[in-house]
Amino acid sequence: MMEIIDAYAHCGLSKYEPIEKVREVMKTAGVSGAVLVQHLGEFDNSYIGDIAASDPTRFAGVCLVDSSSVTAVEDLKKEARSGAFKGVRFTVDVFNDSPQLCQAAVDEGLIIVLYAPDGIANHVEVLDAFLDRNPSCRLVMTHLGNPDLGDGPGFEAYKRVFTLARHPGVYYQVSGMKMFCPYPHRELYSLIGEAVESFGVSRLVWGSNYPVVGADEDYIKDLHLLLGGKLPLPEQAVNEVAGNNAHRLWFSDPG
Repeated sequence: MMEIIDAYAHCGLSKYEPIEKVREVMKTAGVSGAVLVQHLGEFDNSYIGDIAASDPTRFAGVCLVDSSSVTAVEDLKKEARSGAFKGVRFTVDVFNDSPQLCQAAVDEGLIIVLYAPDGIANHVEVLDAFLDRNPSCRLVMTHLGNPDLGDGPGFEAYKRVFTLARHPGVYYQVSGMKMFCPYPHRELYSLIGEAVESFGVSRLVWGSNYPVVGADEDYIKDLHLLLGGKLPLPEQAVNEVAGNNAHRLWFSDPG
């Protein structure tokens, strides 16, 4: 039986949906596990931490810390050492403004979940240098690295993102497609195809971006693009992208 893991979902009490609603849509969609990512602006990680700690075989937690705080590094270490979190979410500016925080994430063994509102293509140099210094770093580029559809159908400027595939710990996440174009998101398929060529099928993971993706029906429709072979992936790769890769990254002992 195929294991499906949603490698990028949100939940919360002050924003988005509570965990009960996330569990409900997961059950309807046949999803067995999820990575719960803290939403921007929320630095109280206790809700997600409690969920992940109480059900670690089903949920992995990703925390967020205030990178502008003088206690940011200590705050990060506290979350990492609580045992509730497998990852930390950074916006790409943190690599320029708080490199010591990024270093602490690697030192603590956290997976970096990276969001670049203006596109990862604009930050390849700083990421490349950081990854060269930290070959053990595991980093997930969320939402296809935030491509710009204004870049044109060939996405020539964006393609610099694929050079980061030379770092073995970098993963490419197929998530957030609705942020860029409506279902069935065909404008993005060429990028997914090139990601397969650059990263290989073992470093692609699927995420719903729930509830930003929309209603439960939208969640299921996006998942079925993958499961139904609509995305430009080799048929034998569907199981890997739908769950096996995420299980290895988020739910297995890296040692």
